[in-house]
Amino acid sequence: MALPQEAPTRTLPPGSLRLYDVGRHLFAGLSRALRIDIAPTGLDNIPPGQVVLAITHFGYIDFAPVGLIWWAHRNERLRFLVGPRPYRSRLLGAAITACGGMAVLGAPHHASLNASLRALDAGWSVALFPEAGVSRSFTVRRCHTGAVRMAAQTGIPLIPVAVWGGHRVTTRGHGTFGAHGRGSLRDLWRAPIRVHFGEPLELDGAADPEAAAERLQRAMQEAADTAVLGFALGRPAGAWWVPAKFGGGAPTEAERDIWDARDAMNGLRPDRDKM
Repeated sequence: MALPQEAPTRTLPPGSLRLYDVGRHLFAGLSRALRIDIAPTGLDNIPPGQVVLAITHFGYIDFAPVGLIWWAHRNERLRFLVGPRPYRSRLLGAAITACGGMAVLGAPHHASLNASLRALDAGWSVALFPEAGVSRSFTVRRCHTGAVRMAAQTGIPLIPVAVWGGHRVTTRGHGTFGAHGRGSLRDLWRAPIRVHFGEPLELDGAADPEAAAERLQRAMQEAADTAVLGFALGRPAGAWWVPAKFGGGAPTEAERDIWDARDAMNGLRPDRDKM
């Protein structure tokens, strides 16, 4: 008679979970103090067990509400894949690593994919940003293939996740902590943030990764549209944080692509990963 298979053991360096929890408590405390309204939708779409979360990237703190909701919903921690820029700070990079974060470094990022697969094999759920950088248009950019390859190779469900409202707090050139000083701490008071979990993507292990990534992009955009249409502050005409397709003042997708290409030519955004 075969013995029952044991659940994977989740292992991390000593003390790392403690630091993760410190960060979680800090973000939760700040949210309570400022009465930030973080509300999830689509929780019924999350299947039991491990998942790969593919998160939109419209603001700099989009990871925080997802982590808080995941703890509240599942009482579990997430392993985040993090791009190269935070690791330019030795202190910040060390803190991210100590919290269980995994760096997307080097090319063609096989090491990052392998680290993610090891985390999944050890029983963790993994979260990443397939766009590999903040989208100026606040619509979903082309996704790289790391998320779909992870899900296809392991059979673990891939969930599109949209965070909407976090970019009003801080994003490229805007928000309370924007590069150009726009916004104020008043914007944080009672700021609404919506996190929508879309339906899992069914992936065939033999599917073309690029085609699967296009499917993921569409699913993430559908999740984002759901969050936008249900947002407490609506869609004010001309508002900088509202996508152009909804009548807002954000750059169009064509303008976004031109600016991204200009940044790449000037060496300002060399870190869009190819995982």
